Amino acid sequence: MTLVLPSWSDARRAAHEQGARLAADTATADLGAGAVRLDLASALGRTLAADLLARADVPGHDGAAMDGWAVAGPGPWALGAPIVAGAVPAEEPLAVGHARPVTTGAPVPPGTEAVVRSEDASVDHDGRLVRHTSSARRHVRPAGEEVELGQVLFPGGTVLTPPRAALAAASGVDDVLVAPIPTARIAVLGDEIVGAGIPRPGQVRDVFTHTLPTVLRLFGADPIAAERVSDDADGTARVLDVAQERLVVTTGGTAGSSTDHIRGALARIGAELLVDRVDVRPGRPVLLARRGTTVYLCLPGNPMAAMVGLVLLGGPLVAGLLGRPLEPTGSVRLAVDVPNDRPGALLLAHRTTPEGAVPASHQSSAMLRGLADADGLMIVPAGGGVAGEDVPPVRLPWV
Repeated sequence: MTLVLPSWSDARRAAHEQGARLAADTATADLGAGAVRLDLASALGRTLAADLLARADVPGHDGAAMDGWAVAGPGPWALGAPIVAGAVPAEEPLAVGHARPVTTGAPVPPGTEAVVRSEDASVDHDGRLVRHTSSARRHVRPAGEEVELGQVLFPGGTVLTPPRAALAAASGVDDVLVAPIPTARIAVLGDEIVGAGIPRPGQVRDVFTHTLPTVLRLFGADPIAAERVSDDADGTARVLDVAQERLVVTTGGTAGSSTDHIRGALARIGAELLVDRVDVRPGRPVLLARRGTTVYLCLPGNPMAAMVGLVLLGGPLVAGLLGRPLEPTGSVRLAVDVPNDRPGALLLAHRTTPEGAVPASHQSSAMLRGLADADGLMIVPAGGGVAGEDVPPVRLPWV
């Protein structure tokens, strides 16, 4: 019987769902990893743990949208005292036939019908304001035009960016509830891996312990450790068993050779295998498992395959842990024909040109050169794609 592997999109959704499920289970268990309240400056870049509500109208008063005069009734108008931004809003209505100079943002008095711009009127020799151009615009910002008291500014799961924090501050918010940052540990498996210098024949350089932590930080996780582990069944099980982090990412050991111990180690520590390989190249032998409050993302050892697996499943997994929604993929247009005569999806690094997406050169499961200068990843279905056709992309977090 032929084993049917999950598609890239099904695996991506499964990773996000498992992250969200673990986050919910952790919160229910009250394990000291709950949401925290931070001031706006400290919360920048963090993920909202709950809907953020406005504490005030924006603007908080009817205000002038331009420098000019607040007027009531048809002109010409008798002039009153000026009003500047920051002034206490007047309680006395503006009488018909009267005008008061205002600056942008200043509260206009009750009864104001419009603000006549400075360039649209002038004061005549009798000291009256006379309009000399016509305009149907009121140039008044009503209270609550942008935000109303109690309105949901942003739903839980939203990343607090600088513009969002600015809007929150304008709406009277001082602090927000943010999701805890999931901790992560990285284990790079392989006796052939060396940490420095030029590898001798049969060895390869470690390309993961200094790069995967940065990728995980870009996703929103907190990688607290990265280590190399030898190809040993006991050592592999030990590094998986002692981890207390929410996320453990491993590279290597996911295939079926005599030196690949990940599956055996996961079974040995009692982890449940959730995703066992994905119908995509490169990155097919990627695994997802869980034990208790830890989820394991086990990537292939080949560099491109590992990066593909991390971007394809690691991003959605961390998003789920943070309570963020699954990021939509969108589409890119192929600038050239891209063959794919093998079963399953082909995931390629691509460059963006005026004509569309073009596969990068020098890419295979063992190569990084094509990925190094790529603008993104694109997923070509079985059977290939033709120029002008749209295919789904996966965003690279460092681009």
